[in-house]
Amino acid sequence: MNRLAGKQTGFALGSTIESKTKGIWMWCLPHPTKAGTTLVLLDTEGLGDVDKGDSKHDTNIFCLAVLLSSTLVYNSRGTIDNRTIEELH
Repeated sequence: MNRLAGKQTGFALGSTIESKTKGIWMWCLPHPTKAGTTLVLLDTEGLGDVDKGDSKHDTNIFCLAVLLSSTLVYNSRGTIDNRTIEELH
């Protein structure tokens, strides 16, 4: 997300399944190619945080982010397999 914003820092980054982001973080910046347009980047907490223990919370955060977005970047460790697709469904 930091790279999309053209920054070195801003959004927290973790290397484990534990979420660094809590809820949805938003960063607004001028659109790089459309003058007078604001680009809004949303970063959501990771799905399946073992400390949270509430899958309904994951679903609510994910659905809200999808509904607010025109483009979704799904960051996954490893291959996106059938199990991952079923969880997203």
